[in-house]
Parts: sequence; structure tokens; C-alpha cells
Amino acid sequence: MQGFLGNNAVMMILAFITAMLIGGFPKEVVLSNSNIAMLSLMVMMSLSLTALQLKGLKVRSHGNAIRNAFVLSFILSSGITILMSFLFQGELREGWIIEAAVPSAVSVVPFTYILKGDLEPTLVSSAVLYFIALAFTPLITLLFLGQPIDELTLLEYVSVLILLPLAISRLIRRFEISQENKTATINLAFFVLIVAIAGPNRQVFFTDPILLSGLAAVAFVRTFVVGLLWNWHLKRKGAPRKRRVPEVLFATYKNTGMAATLAIGLVGTTAAVPATVCTLVEISWLIFLSKYLFSTKSIE
Repeated sequence: MQGFLGNNAVMMILAFITAMLIGGFPKEVVLSNSNIAMLSLMVMMSLSLTALQLKGLKVRSHGNAIRNAFVLSFILSSGITILMSFLFQGELREGWIIEAAVPSAVSVVPFTYILKGDLEPTLVSSAVLYFIALAFTPLITLLFLGQPIDELTLLEYVSVLILLPLAISRLIRRFEISQENKTATINLAFFVLIVAIAGPNRQVFFTDPILLSGLAAVAFVRTFVVGLLWNWHLKRKGAPRKRRVPEVLFATYKNTGMAATLAIGLVGTTAAVPATVCTLVEISWLIFLSKYLFSTKSIE
């Protein structure tokens, strides 16, 4: 069972199949799908951060990593997404704009941990990006949608998804938990996350195949194409694997859960469709990273 739960590719595939079959968690569950998604992210972050030693941590020493993460997430990824958003109209275009406006996914940190990338600069960069997002995300939505996102909403994300898991991770460090058990639990939490995000919008995948193909093509470009090109660029420069893992993730992996939630609140349910499609493509991308591009078996 531990080996099964530890296989993140299998768990992600099963999660998407489950999401399509049940359509998210039922109403009988006390918590909403969005709250379940937040809790699963908290679990993933808390376990991943147990590997980080805070004593002696110097944020200033990670200036280059922070700069690269900002450029990759808010300049490269956001810029390409905004440009391609003009291939669509109405709420779908607005949904892509919101996808571009949000920071990188918080689960960049646990996936950097799973894929054995450089964890400390990744955590510091991710935390700084979310504080930058307090100004940058409302600016993007104001420029392209005419209405800013409430900074308090973003501050809540920072508190719940970064600061609180960081505190919880200090408590978990007191217990001896094997890396295999941590990885299995993170994969299980990611399973829950996918069901909670993709399930409620499963109708997107069954109603309009032509529209779905167009949305998936854009999502493919901003993940697979951008990610493979950036990894090729880094390899040409001789960048080590530990650096390539988080940089490729920052360049391709946006917080689609946040984007979907904000899209529904600011625009409407249709605006959440791009984020939902991105979830499917990002699942495929993460499987590709773990099985081929950054397979941990090659290290072993």
C-alpha cells in the first residue's frame, strides 16, 4: 500500500478519474470543495517543510532564486498567458487573465521536495512571491479586467498556505516520519486536491470538445512548451538538476485552485473553465516531470 500511495503518477491519474466520476466531494461532506482543497494544500505544505531547517536560514542569500522565480512566474508565465487570452472572448478571456494574475502554485514546494530539487530557496521564493502577489495580482486584474482583487483575500492565502504550514511543520519535525510515509501522505493529499478542484467543473470535459481542445492547446503551450524550452535553456547553461526542478515548476505551475475560486467570485462560473482545464494539463505535466524529465530513479 505504501508503494502504491508513493507513486505520484498513479495517484494523479486515479484522482482525475475519480473527479470525473463523482464530480467533487458531495454536499453531505461538512466542508465545501474549496475548503477541502485548502486543507489538502496545508497538509502537503506542512509535510514538505519538515525537511527545511529554519535555524540559520538567510533570506538575503536567496536573492537570485527569488528574482528568477518572480521573472518565471509573473513575467514569463503570466505574459504568455495574457497574450494567449486574446484568442478567446468574454468570460473565457477574463478567466485566462485571472489565471495569469495568480502566483505560482503553493504545491511547487512539495513537488520540489518529491522531485529532489533545491527546497530551501524554493520555499523562500514561493513565500516572497505570495507577498509580491498582494500588489501584483490586483494590478493585473485592474489593468485587464477593470477591477482589482481584494488584498485581504490574498493575505488569507498567504497565512493559510504558507505561514500556518510552516508553524505546523515545526511540530511534525519532533516525530520521526520516514520520507516514504511523507511522500505517500503528500500524494494522498494531492489526490484529494485534484478531486476537489476538477470534480465540480467536470462538465467542461464532456460538453464542447472543440472549445475544450482550444483551451487545452493554450494550457499545453504554457506548461509543456514553456517548461521544456526553459529546461533546455538551463541545461545548455549547465544548471544543476536541483536548480532546474523548481525553476521549471515556477515557469509552468500556477495556483489554479486560487484562479478558479477568484474567477467565480469576480466574474462567474464560465470564467473558472480555463483554470479547470489547466488543472488537467498540469496533472499530465507533473506526471511527465516525475516519470521522465526529473525522474528520481535516474538519481538513484
